[in-house]
Amino acid sequence: MKQLIFALVFLGVLSCKNDDKGKNATNIDPNTVPGAAPVDPSTIKIPSACSMITEAEVQKILGTSSPVTLKEAPDPHNDKAKSCFFKWDDVNTPNAGILVQVLANPVFEEYPEYIATFVSNKLKEGEMIMGQDTPIKYGEFDADGRPGAYSFQQGRFYWTANNNILFMLAFNVSTLSERNMKNAAEEIAEIVNENYAKVAN
Repeated sequence: MKQLIFALVFLGVLSCKNDDKGKNATNIDPNTVPGAAPVDPSTIKIPSACSMITEAEVQKILGTSSPVTLKEAPDPHNDKAKSCFFKWDDVNTPNAGILVQVLANPVFEEYPEYIATFVSNKLKEGEMIMGQDTPIKYGEFDADGRPGAYSFQQGRFYWTANNNILFMLAFNVSTLSERNMKNAAEEIAEIVNENYAKVAN
């Protein structure tokens, strides 16, 4: 039950609008033309977020001492999003885990560029949260050759595939420094991109 609560906290994060590229972007969907216009999300295959990375890979990257388990975390109100919660026991962090989300544009008819502009908007504008007068700032991170935006304060990382799919990675791990969290996110992004490219239309 606790893991579902953690997952649901993060599922609502995408309902609001709001570089060193040393690697070759070999995992990008080869059928996509860079800068191409976004397409109707109903034509896009949205894979299970739990298939984007394995429990063993998460355990290795984060160095957990206990086994990692996973659980699908669907949002019944958004059929454009698929999420997966990876959980493990950590004496320093109750409900320790990460959430991986794969999202197609939920507002395509009103805002076709939602996915295409998401990362740049986060970097320019940050993110407003309830109870604060100033936005939380986001910095850049390298998502396997793709531009990404992250907030260590929020424990969230965002990057896209083409102009049609947005990935979100959220951490609930209190023992990671910013550098270590960013390193872990970069490793996870590389695996997610590779697995997504195998199933992308």
